[in-house]
Amino acid sequence: MMNSDSTPHASAQGEANQAGSFHTYPKPPASFIQQVGHMARRGLTIPNVNAAAAWLSDVNYYRASGYWLTLLQPDGTFSHDSSFDTVRSIYAFDSELRMWLWSAIAPIEIKARTSFAYHLSVSTGSAMSYEDKRYFKDAHLHSKSLDIIRKERDRAYGEGVPCVVHNMNEYGVLPIWAAVEIMSMGTVSKMYGNLSDAATYPDGKRVRDAIAKDFSMSHIYLESWLRHLTYIRNLCAHHRRVYNRTITTRPKLLRADKKLLTHDSARNRLFASVTVIMRIYLSVWRDDWPRLAKNLISLTETYPDVDLAPIGFPREWRSIIETN
Repeated sequence: MMNSDSTPHASAQGEANQAGSFHTYPKPPASFIQQVGHMARRGLTIPNVNAAAAWLSDVNYYRASGYWLTLLQPDGTFSHDSSFDTVRSIYAFDSELRMWLWSAIAPIEIKARTSFAYHLSVSTGSAMSYEDKRYFKDAHLHSKSLDIIRKERDRAYGEGVPCVVHNMNEYGVLPIWAAVEIMSMGTVSKMYGNLSDAATYPDGKRVRDAIAKDFSMSHIYLESWLRHLTYIRNLCAHHRRVYNRTITTRPKLLRADKKLLTHDSARNRLFASVTVIMRIYLSVWRDDWPRLAKNLISLTETYPDVDLAPIGFPREWRSIIETN
């Protein structure tokens, strides 16, 4: 563990830095064995100290600590029946749940890219329509998106990505159907949400509505759901904990799903994300949802000692995902 000095000029003794202040971390570094000892003193049952230390050497104590929050009492000690095996099970469950989410969101991300590129280019008749600020409500946000796209384009060109190299060498520009291949889900989501009424087909149909129709929903829900799933996807991509996490980017829920998630606190937990994913699959890939639902049920059965309440799963969650 590293000392948290705020400046490289501060010494281990806390000598004043250039701003006249000093910072030293109040606790000394601890070995993995010492960290295990700290967990044990707080009341965690640890059958094998060496195995626990080996696990911490793979995971990191502070990362692991997020997975035992639900086992703590108000005074910071573990409840009497808390064990190291439970902590490790929660951690493993969270890891596999993130993989489930990642694989479920991937087709949604790819379809969003495809639909965005198709409708914006066909409606305007331009391969470079994504660069035209007329088609976007907020010029500043549009400019920021373009800056991100150009950085990704240059990076992809340097890495020799074929579709980027070909278009840049041949035409000097990147058409939208190639550009979406190097856009992040977040960029596509933001550009979709920023589409203006000027982005229309000759018959007056708005591009944002045409894209939403590909998902069999209104643009209000699609914009919210893409933004929400981008947040969830990024948690998964960066190996962030989803168990017992308050979801700060909440999705707009269908009326029927608001009835399922009756408590407001449940709407900022992970089952709301599962519900959104389910609705998209039932609208777009109905035949694929039973497999995903079965895999999710199987995952929970693999870790029967992991409490699902911290991720907002209601008591009847199985019937919800199996019968819809």
